[in-house]
Amino acid sequence: MLSFIVSLVNHYEQRHGARPNLVYMNETHYEYLREELPGIRGHEGIVAILGVDIALSDSAMHPHVATAKLAAEYILVS
Repeated sequence: MLSFIVSLVNHYEQRHGARPNLVYMNETHYEYLREELPGIRGHEGIVAILGVDIALSDSAMHPHVATAKLAAEYILVS
């Protein structure tokens, strides 16, 4: 999951000339991601590694990235 998200971020940046700041995923994706990062505690650590914030959405069949203006520092806080 981590390599897939990194690939999405890189592809978005190459295509749009700007880095995305948000990745949408469902809770299952998020759990897979957390399993791949056992030494990272909490949401902030995952966000720091990815370099993008995370929005959990039940409608996200596949993770996807976007650039969005955020009202709060984090969308999800563990």
